[in-house]
Amino acid sequence: MHSWEKALMEVCELSSTSPDLEWILVGSVGSVLQGCDMTPGDVDIYVRHHADVERFARILEGYSLQRKYEGPLGNDWLSSIEQPVFTQTFGSGFTWTKGCWLIEGFKVEVVHISDSAGIPDSLSGEGIWEGGRFIWSYCKLVKCGAFSIPAVPLEIQLESNLRRKRMERVQSIVAALKQNGYDADLLNKALSTENLNYFASAVK
Repeated sequence: MHSWEKALMEVCELSSTSPDLEWILVGSVGSVLQGCDMTPGDVDIYVRHHADVERFARILEGYSLQRKYEGPLGNDWLSSIEQPVFTQTFGSGFTWTKGCWLIEGFKVEVVHISDSAGIPDSLSGEGIWEGGRFIWSYCKLVKCGAFSIPAVPLEIQLESNLRRKRMERVQSIVAALKQNGYDADLLNKALSTENLNYFASAVK
């Protein structure tokens, strides 16, 4: 079993005591569990409500550092008892609150986005953003061990990865959609007009 699987199942086990906690799996782990050939770098989780980052921090407190992380609030930052979460605003206005833990030697990030700073997120024309408001209506249950986990569908992940020009991931997602099938209606909503044209060419 991969370390990311162990980490994810530990999160599922600990969070199962809070069934009203609304969270969704995003990123590479969600892609792999939907048939993509990728090597995950971390477990990425979005929560629907800002307060749920703090709730996750309490659930995962056993993995928090005993002393506050003294480095910068960047990719290497980890949650501690003293500072379980932090909020960061970027120059564009994009704002998120997150916690981060090492579980089974694998990084787990829990994030709530409170200001998207105008990132396009639309059901008609601009495409659905993986961190946007529509993902909750289109979540897909994926299996990891005994757990069924809500995840952002590959159709929506494809749009986000095309926007970010992460072409290795794009190619892996397209390959999985071609092999396993896809929801054409969701794809038409999830992809921008430009990216729909790309997909049409890619699946020929």
